[in-house]
Amino acid sequence: MAISKKEIVDQSNAALNQWGAQWRRHAIEHSSYDMIPFREFQNIGVGKTLLLVANGFSFEENIELIKKYKDNVDIMACDKTLGVLLDHGITPKYCMVCDANVDYKKYCEPWKDQLKDTILFQNVAGNPKFTSAGKWAKVVFFVNEDAIHSEIEFQKISKCSNTIPAATNVSGAMLVLATQSKRNQRNNYFGYDKLLLIGYDYSWKEGHYYAFNKRGDGKDNYMRHIQMPDRNGDLCYTSHNLHFSARWLTDYIRNFHLPCIMGSGSTLVGHVPIKDFEKEIQYNFKIDDGPKVRKMVIELQEYKLQASQIESKLLAIGNEHWLEFKQSI
Repeated sequence: MAISKKEIVDQSNAALNQWGAQWRRHAIEHSSYDMIPFREFQNIGVGKTLLLVANGFSFEENIELIKKYKDNVDIMACDKTLGVLLDHGITPKYCMVCDANVDYKKYCEPWKDQLKDTILFQNVAGNPKFTSAGKWAKVVFFVNEDAIHSEIEFQKISKCSNTIPAATNVSGAMLVLATQSKRNQRNNYFGYDKLLLIGYDYSWKEGHYYAFNKRGDGKDNYMRHIQMPDRNGDLCYTSHNLHFSARWLTDYIRNFHLPCIMGSGSTLVGHVPIKDFEKEIQYNFKIDDGPKVRKMVIELQEYKLQASQIESKLLAIGNEHWLEFKQSI
């Protein structure tokens, strides 16, 4: 069932009311950093696959394949999968942090000296300990655009011009960041041919709540609000929040016809082909097209700017002659 606008507005208002004061403090703290523009990443992935790694148990089930083919794909981790990947000798190209309260000591501090090749994408309202203590290749900030337009306030506070549509959680935000489709406009901003999803379960079976944390610190017990079949047809548990996130992501992928592949059927996300993970992680196609595309996009933007400037000059000349004519009669 598709999500209604009222549900999204209610969720946005509830979150802002609960966490707004803390988000503002974090945005102020981040305002002192350099703001790297998104355009540095436009079409960076042409010809390649981006593996987005969320924290569902299917991530653990496929860790050896990720390790085997880690040099064949670009990898984006979320806060909770970063350390696990590094412990298995896998360095993600990107990591995303969205949550203001995600545990820095648990999910980043043990690996803070292993981040020189990883780019952090940080929500301006996210936990600033990740920003300051991690020795990242670089830090790129963004602001969430939501249904209540809170981005206007947070852009002003943080001095950050990068925006992405607000997702329901960090795993959804990773996909939104890579594509940046919004307001009925389909986009694939990073330009990856395929977006391969693993760990996007939004559900769990007995004793398999998180990857490498089977009980989920007790969540496998107190979060089991719903029992239902996953895409494999197997009975699983989910929470109201996880079910909402799966529905939201399904709508986002369907509405914008995104080039997504699901690497496991242990998911509640619909409208995504489920394919053989090992085969999909090996994909690449004419990677040399990437630099050419990036160069041509810049050239096209420059030509459009020149055309706009020429049109403005022509209009100004035309208006001047028209006014002279009007004054002469």
